[in-house]
Amino acid sequence: MAASPAGELALTDDILADILIRLPTLADFGRACASCPAFRRVITAHPFLRRLHALHPPSIFGTRTFFGFHPIEPPNPSAPAGRAIAEASDFDLSFLPKPGFWMVRDELGGRFVVDRDEGRDDTFTTIAVCDPLFRRYVILPPIPAELAATVQKPYSVNAERRCDVFLAPSDDDEEEVAAGAPKSFKVIWMAQCPTKVIAFVFSSTSNQWRAVAPARWSDLNRFMPSAAECKSLRCRNYAYGCFYWNLSEYPYGSNLIVLDMDKMEFFPAENPPIHSLEQFAIVELGESRCGMFTLDTNNIEGGVLRVFSANIEIHDVCPSEWVLENALHLPDSYKYDMLGVADGKLLMVVTQTARSSRDVRCVSLDFKTLQRQEIRGIIHRDFLVPVPLPALYIGYPPSLSLPTI
Repeated sequence: MAASPAGELALTDDILADILIRLPTLADFGRACASCPAFRRVITAHPFLRRLHALHPPSIFGTRTFFGFHPIEPPNPSAPAGRAIAEASDFDLSFLPKPGFWMVRDELGGRFVVDRDEGRDDTFTTIAVCDPLFRRYVILPPIPAELAATVQKPYSVNAERRCDVFLAPSDDDEEEVAAGAPKSFKVIWMAQCPTKVIAFVFSSTSNQWRAVAPARWSDLNRFMPSAAECKSLRCRNYAYGCFYWNLSEYPYGSNLIVLDMDKMEFFPAENPPIHSLEQFAIVELGESRCGMFTLDTNNIEGGVLRVFSANIEIHDVCPSEWVLENALHLPDSYKYDMLGVADGKLLMVVTQTARSSRDVRCVSLDFKTLQRQEIRGIIHRDFLVPVPLPALYIGYPPSLSLPTI
């Protein structure tokens, strides 16, 4: 930078960074990048982007399906960034090793976890974690034989796999994040066997797999038989370091099951005061509080969407008693499927059931205000249930993104 006149403070990159970090929105950072080379140099530096990511949560920019990537459309303010991501990324995953078909299993923070069965094994598949924006990937080592030997006769979780594979949020501390390397990640491999549920966790930090304490079905719900007849855990959610599932078909007692990532164990949790959890989604509300949406489509007057809240117990990191906040009756001329949570809001796929017309759309619902908003573009016009729901792409605009691998 040019020398400053005597008595004036030099506007160094550090000072610029402290000024620019105060911009209120991600769109403001994008405009600042385009307005000045010096601003762009500071904003796109990795240390600055890590500060930015810590202050601004990621946004949803589209979905990835068998039909490709579908960016969010106007009037949503994220539409320009969604188009930029569609143009800059490789959502066909053509950069992954060939030959073979890679199936997308989960997405988190701009990363996808994918697997392929190599034509030999639909239980212990080859797993990779990839970044479609920066076209990077890493192949995970196979699950060790001594761990694999504990898995017996797992049930199918879809038409092609006998295992669940999904990502867990990073638990990097602030010093590791400031060092500039990509954030670490964890991958969970899980199987539902006749007598128990088994899970293994891979950490990119250690590059090793470790076992979660297996849980017998009868310990998760005393009304369950000693051997389950099919897969029982459905509708996976995450909040405050824990994964949640609905233990389906066994409505008595607790049917909300938790995997605590710190304790590395499964256990039953307090259930909302309803008979069953057909579909549910959990939202982190901050200040040790979480919210839950539950969807009941068996009501004779149409669906019912209930909204609950609960405090998180400090030591057990598990919701205490759920309190019913509201209940919304949904028209019976539509079918509803929960797509996930983004920007602290519930996303639902709404399909018109009338044969004379076909209408499929995505809507968001704010937990606090219950304000409903249509999100255009991310649901492909050819979407049909029971086709697997799209994988959400939640992250940052290309100019404000960091490699995740």
